[in-house]
Amino acid sequence: MNQAKRQDLILNLVKINGEVTTKELADELNVSMMTVNRDLKEISKWEEIQLVHGGAIYRKDATLENPISFKEEVSIHEKKMIAKFCRTLVKPGSSVFIETGTTTLAVARELFNIENCQFYTNSLLVMNSLAKYEDIQLHCLPGKYRDLSKGFLGLETTDFVKNFNFDIAFIGTEGITADSGVSLPNEEDAFTKKSIMKQAKKNVLVADHKKFGLSYLHKIGEVSEFDMIVTDLESKQPEFKEISNLTTIKSVRKEENKNEH
Repeated sequence: MNQAKRQDLILNLVKINGEVTTKELADELNVSMMTVNRDLKEISKWEEIQLVHGGAIYRKDATLENPISFKEEVSIHEKKMIAKFCRTLVKPGSSVFIETGTTTLAVARELFNIENCQFYTNSLLVMNSLAKYEDIQLHCLPGKYRDLSKGFLGLETTDFVKNFNFDIAFIGTEGITADSGVSLPNEEDAFTKKSIMKQAKKNVLVADHKKFGLSYLHKIGEVSEFDMIVTDLESKQPEFKEISNLTTIKSVRKEENKNEH
């Protein structure tokens, strides 16, 4: 990754999280803390971030919804671990809905070859990824295309989905808290996810640890409305413990794989 691209990625990470530490950025980008410090110093000249001891904070209050192209480059390893666990939740011959998002895309890439499954999606990324495989039963929903989500949303999508009863649906999100529930910045996206959840026998929320503690205007539902949450959030974190009182939550961190929640 070149310097300009790395600095853009760092800026977006600060925007999304509000604040980040130098160590977190170094781990995320697989570079030295010295490199991150140099990048942060350069980015601070743009006046969008403020340097603090051990990291940086975003100067503006509002969090932004980033395009899929950025999200695909964040927490790649964690999303793969989440996806591998999700494969264990799908039985051969199941009808599976895969919603928009980069974590759900990782899930799709793990599930595609489970025998005799029928896959449904409103995600252009999922459709393009799975369409290259032969002997796959793949269906794409109609709807209004939204570039930020790279998916088809809205009334046309929700009307169409009412014709089905899916065995399992994998849903993504931007924010999760025990009090505020599961939420998104975009109303149409949240509306579409709600409709899909109504048609599934089992709803699985997939989210990396960065989504926890964030809350947005448009609510998909309460945490308790999901049958399971699959994440890389450590079970010792307060958010994990709070949510474990409301629904089943599974951490896929390697050191915790022996524990079921």
